[in-house]
Amino acid sequence: MIKTDNMELLHDRQEHTLVLELQGRRVGLSYPDALDDELWPFFNQFSQAENQQAHVRLQLLHGEGNTFTLQRDGRLLWSDLIWPHALKTLCDEIERAFALIISDVVVRAGAVRHKDRSILILGPAGCRKSELTAWFVDHGFDYLADNYVGLNADHSNLHGNRSAISPLAMPIAAHFAAEPHIMSLPAFREAYGLPANGRVFIRPDNIPEDHGAIQSCGLVVVPKFHESSHLAIETVPADELRFLMAQAVNSGDQLSPASVDRIDWFCKTVPAISVRYGKYEQLAEAVDNLTRHLLENRATPSNLKYLIGEWKQAASAPAPSVTETSTPESVPLAPTVRRYRKRLTVGMATYDDYDGVYFTLQSLRLHHPDVADDIEFVVVDNNPEGACGIHLKALEKKVQHYRYIPIRERGGTAVRDYVMAEASSDFVLNLDCHVLVAPGAVARLIQYFEANQDTRDLLQGPLVYDDMITLSTHMNEEWRQGMYGAWGTDPRGLDLDATPFDIPMQGLGLYACRRSAWQGYNPAFRGFGGEEGYIHEKFRQAGGRTLCLPFLRWMHRFVRPLGVPYKISWEDRIRNYLVGFDELGLPLEPVLAHFREYLGQSAEGLLESAQEYLIEVKSR
Repeated sequence: MIKTDNMELLHDRQEHTLVLELQGRRVGLSYPDALDDELWPFFNQFSQAENQQAHVRLQLLHGEGNTFTLQRDGRLLWSDLIWPHALKTLCDEIERAFALIISDVVVRAGAVRHKDRSILILGPAGCRKSELTAWFVDHGFDYLADNYVGLNADHSNLHGNRSAISPLAMPIAAHFAAEPHIMSLPAFREAYGLPANGRVFIRPDNIPEDHGAIQSCGLVVVPKFHESSHLAIETVPADELRFLMAQAVNSGDQLSPASVDRIDWFCKTVPAISVRYGKYEQLAEAVDNLTRHLLENRATPSNLKYLIGEWKQAASAPAPSVTETSTPESVPLAPTVRRYRKRLTVGMATYDDYDGVYFTLQSLRLHHPDVADDIEFVVVDNNPEGACGIHLKALEKKVQHYRYIPIRERGGTAVRDYVMAEASSDFVLNLDCHVLVAPGAVARLIQYFEANQDTRDLLQGPLVYDDMITLSTHMNEEWRQGMYGAWGTDPRGLDLDATPFDIPMQGLGLYACRRSAWQGYNPAFRGFGGEEGYIHEKFRQAGGRTLCLPFLRWMHRFVRPLGVPYKISWEDRIRNYLVGFDELGLPLEPVLAHFREYLGQSAEGLLESAQEYLIEVKSR
């Protein structure tokens, strides 16, 4: 039941107070009486009490007109909030309030429970965690959390169990496009839901009474939804689980050595599986039964494969990775994920550029035979239904250690994040799908990584121009012709054997890093542009450096006589610059001033639209 009517919120002085409790720590929430019908269905699993002392107190108050303000312990956090969009802000601040008073590492993940053991549902943005959480609830699992789970610092309540978690039973906050699927599930057909800020907030009915208690986590499930996939279930090694945990930790958290140790122990202790699927019908009587089997038999990382095999045999179930789906022949299928554990992953994101992928791929194989057995190839296709998709898929039969990944749920610059998510190696070299790498450079990069295994740096190299003589070792931090960054050459980069040196930024046609050090793109990025400088500063703010490795030379195809097959727009570029600069705490005025100067009067509408988008992003 999705609530869509717009109520008139009357100004009154009456307040309701809830006390939300987790691990004995309490967040008080006060709100106007006029919002009781709107909020109470989402929070009635928590106590309604005026006299319980809270460690943090949030107050949602009437502001000017029909708006609201939100305060924490008397300090103004937000003003001019409009209902129902204020619900997203309120839920975010409740989670932040608990993060302030609980010493756990907090991860963005879902959680459900079967009997006395819980499942953590973990993965990058866009992997459909909320939908899989709802699916588990529909199949008889208790709902525990959708977006906030703590890895406990104090394990005494579970006798030293390093798999202890603390879930916060807030409403499911699913992407708006997921609402039809979730609300069609039998367990959710009568559930209370409210659309707000591009999401729909849904309150499951079967929240257990002990939802706030410390839980024992018996399994991690990593969803990998791709519309054309076969069902494939795989074990997830501890190092990959650490990478996913690092991605899911609250972005504002600065992890202490003790917190890093906690994550490390959790990943060594709790078994994990990935579930790749293309339709929800594929999951029924497979994923639910298998996960129950694993929980009831106390699966561990060491016996996980045995228990999966035991379940298949007992259920006479075919291997999930070969279960067929009804997919049109014109749409290439995603493969069953195969983990090669190579020394280096070479990844490319592409959009209708078979020629670029083909020649980059074959050049690597032809001109770098010394590392042929040390690398895997991952190609992320952002238009798998296009003319090139089925041919890129067919390369799997011709190229050893090649994986084709169709991606539809996210587009543009930020799709490169999927290369990092799909890589099976600890170190990743990411290329544009029309870049050629100098002979010997890949082998030296592998040697560099193995000599610097804990590096947190972003690694790049000199761009070689078409004359094979001119080099650009970096970009200078200046605005030019609608772009941040102007090519420059440091004489140190002319010597192949020179020591690596710091650079301000460089074009992202080629970059490399330790996979767990990757900082990722802001999920609000849309289309193409705005990434140069942004990614570099993000690494620096995380404690890394941006380095030029003089030997890591690369050539980039710039000229496109037939044009590019995807949309490039000033609107996307300006919007991404504003989002990125704001995320990094950099001033926005230089961005606005440059585009006003470069585009003239036509810039005003674009800048206004981009600033409105930024305001919307920050209010989510």
